[in-house]
Amino acid sequence: MDRKLPKDQEIQRLIRLGEVARSRLEQEAFLLKQRLDVPARIHSSLKSHPLGWLFGSLTSGLAASWLLRRQPTAIEKKHRTLASTLWGLALTAAQPVAKVWLANQLKAYLAGQIGRSHSPKSL
Repeated sequence: MDRKLPKDQEIQRLIRLGEVARSRLEQEAFLLKQRLDVPARIHSSLKSHPLGWLFGSLTSGLAASWLLRRQPTAIEKKHRTLASTLWGLALTAAQPVAKVWLANQLKAYLAGQIGRSHSPKSL
């Protein structure tokens, strides 16, 4: 019986030790979840420091626009002659007429195709 008493005490000590370790692991897991929850951390930071976020975003936007701006390119102005200007105007004016003519031609062609397919065949 003397041997059984220390053995039971050892088991009880191990059970308490396991419970302490389990509670410590639960606390560590909770803290780790809080640290890895980036959206919640950003949300709380936005609530606690709104002016810092505002000025930081303005500063980073200005810096990015300054660093990533394009250098102006020299644009060569094409000199158009009177003949090329008139030719361009004529083509622009003729475009609607050409569309109507082409649509009519297509309708006539399709009507002819449909008329041929429905005509009675001679035996």
